[in-house]
Amino acid sequence: MRNFDLLGDPIPENHGGVGASGHIARPELINKVRTLVLCKWTAAAIAVELGISVPTLNKHYFRNTSIKRARKHVISEARGRVMLLLEKEAVGGNVSAIKELGKIIDKVELEVAAENLTKAPPKQKKLGKKVQAVADAESAAGKSTGGIMSHLPDYHKERPN
Repeated sequence: MRNFDLLGDPIPENHGGVGASGHIARPELINKVRTLVLCKWTAAAIAVELGISVPTLNKHYFRNTSIKRARKHVISEARGRVMLLLEKEAVGGNVSAIKELGKIIDKVELEVAAENLTKAPPKQKKLGKKVQAVADAESAAGKSTGGIMSHLPDYHKERPN
């Protein structure tokens, strides 16, 4: 039979036992951790604030990720919540929300455009040593087409393995 505390939260089986803190990640604590992560607190500082150890913090709040990845996730969640609230107010006719939403959309458009501009062009296939040496010799001799081995069949074509 499972025991519950006065607030209705379940009490862990090993609560108060050696090696177990009995910490339970309740919704208000989860929100507190999200807020502190968003404020760039370190894992140690968050653990001190909650009165638990860093390993316990990692176990209950950062199971599959580091605090840096969690921070990116929390920032995305916060942006999403703000966007949803702004959109809700904009649909209701709030002019300030419409303007703010427009600013955010413009900013995101610029970020997407910047990402597209900074992408590196595709790399050209690197020539082998011998083919590069012949190409370098031909360019040094001033010949752009033909060359000393151009009379051989399939010189510039790739051969199947």
